[in-house]
Amino acid sequence: MGSLPQLTQSSNPSLTASRLRRLLEDAVEGVPADGILLSGGLDTSILSAISGKQARRLRAVSVAVAGVVNPDEPFVKNVAESCGFELRVLRPTLSDLVSMMPALIRVLRGFDPMELRNSVVTWLGLTAARECGIRVILTGDAADELFAGYGYITSLSREQLRPYLDFLNSVMRFSSQVMAPAVGIEARLPYLDPAVREFALTLSYDDLIVERDEQVFGKKALRDAFADLLPEEIIWRVKTPIEYGSGSHRLQDFVIASVPDDEFDAARLQVQQQEGVSLRDKEHYFYYRIYRTIFPIPREQQGGAKRCKTCCGAVGRPEQRYCFTCGAYPC
Repeated sequence: MGSLPQLTQSSNPSLTASRLRRLLEDAVEGVPADGILLSGGLDTSILSAISGKQARRLRAVSVAVAGVVNPDEPFVKNVAESCGFELRVLRPTLSDLVSMMPALIRVLRGFDPMELRNSVVTWLGLTAARECGIRVILTGDAADELFAGYGYITSLSREQLRPYLDFLNSVMRFSSQVMAPAVGIEARLPYLDPAVREFALTLSYDDLIVERDEQVFGKKALRDAFADLLPEEIIWRVKTPIEYGSGSHRLQDFVIASVPDDEFDAARLQVQQQEGVSLRDKEHYFYYRIYRTIFPIPREQQGGAKRCKTCCGAVGRPEQRYCFTCGAYPC
């Protein structure tokens, strides 16, 4: 009589979901958190639901830019209320966010517009959390990278998905881990708990990708694991980048409008010729201008395994495709 086939995660979705749930519950329980950065997306909603189930009454902090449509806000209020959390919604203006950029650029050591538009929301949330006495705060970082949450990842083939996620796992980094100590607060990332991370890296295409209502979703195992703890509209919420959910994406037009055409045209040429940096647009130039009041030109950075083709800055690893300094991809 032959041996039975080995059970894999994808052959038993309920077992996968059950195991993942236990691991995440243990990861959250092991963190002495008293706050959470809440976006109302799947990842932070799961952490909130787990905390609520464990009778932990966290203080939730969220950001909704004033005068801008904020898709996240209704979900944030729903989750906070259902978990019994005290909620503080911050409503900065676009000018407020711009005023934070020098401090943020100093900490992140880069001038990538997309990174800054996203990170300034977290920066404000962390700063406000510290000011109201929160000492340890949960974030939802790493769920998208480990469980195929980004839209472009769900378009990968079966053959491409696992190798790409393994690569992403080897190079991913999160600005919250740099920003939190800079503002005097401890950020904890339960999705990066070693047991959760190790388990995530064993999951197959069928554990991660699912089609529903003619739309392809990632993070299937996460959605399955917590379907009974969260309302369906959150479980099946489409991924919304933080800059769109909070409204900070409007920074792009706001900043561009502040730069005259002739100034940009002259500066773009000068910076390219004298400093070896290619600036994509006015927004890129706006942040680079701040960067240069703090740091020397990127090509003077020490170390790195290679140099970025766009800014000549140091790139840490040979296989790294994204430049943390200027945001170039591929670099």
